[in-house]
Amino acid sequence: MGPLKPDVAELIVGFVLFALVFLVFAKVLLPRIAQTIADRHDALEGGFDRAANAHADSEAVVAELRTEIAETRRQAALVRQEAAEEGARLIAEAREEGQRIREELVTSGHEQLNAEVALASASLHAELGLIATELAGKVVGESVAPLVADSDVVERFLAELEEAESAKR
Repeated sequence: MGPLKPDVAELIVGFVLFALVFLVFAKVLLPRIAQTIADRHDALEGGFDRAANAHADSEAVVAELRTEIAETRRQAALVRQEAAEEGARLIAEAREEGQRIREELVTSGHEQLNAEVALASASLHAELGLIATELAGKVVGESVAPLVADSDVVERFLAELEEAESAKR
């Protein structure tokens, strides 16, 4: 018998054993292998899908955070602008208050100075009248105080001096 003329009994036994091994592989091992391959494929593809979903979710979160950051920056700019405007307003109010107080102080000082000038002028007029009366008494040689007290000579003289000074101004 040789390789070109096989024995039929051996051929049938070989064929039956081959069919038996093929059935065991087809019914038991191939489904397990297919299931393992499917599980691996699912794990890989599912991992890729989950990674893609996680990446898309993270991109959405990043976009939302960027939007929130932009909104926060805009609000911060508004707050800074409002603070600057409020500061400028407060400075203007303080400046106006300072000007008002300054004007009050200047007005009060002028009024006080004018009152003091009037008092000093009245005091000087009285002193000047007494000194002029004494000097006139010394020039004449006798007291002229009773004569001057009854007339307003000194007052007229001082009024004429004031008119002359105001005319010069």
